[in-house]
Amino acid sequence: MSLRKLSILGITATLAAASAPAVAGATATDTGRHRVIVDSTYVYERAGSGFSGTLLKGQTFKVKRLSPSGKHAYGMAYGRVNRHVWIKASALGR
Repeated sequence: MSLRKLSILGITATLAAASAPAVAGATATDTGRHRVIVDSTYVYERAGSGFSGTLLKGQTFKVKRLSPSGKHAYGMAYGRVNRHVWIKASALGR
């Protein structure tokens, strides 16, 4: 590889690493207590369907398990909902 290609590759890797924490912090990837980090998000009776209510930014959600795809989390919603529901994992953060 030439020096130019290596420097371009290094810059690309640096930019990707710099943006990774923001993306990683925006998704629930494990169980435990999380906060809603978006303005509002829907909660569902089943993963992705069966609208059941809305959680607002700052309300908490205790993740018990994640869907096989990792896109949805199941657990206890605190705040306006106060029951076990599914939520988009991307709406949660620590």
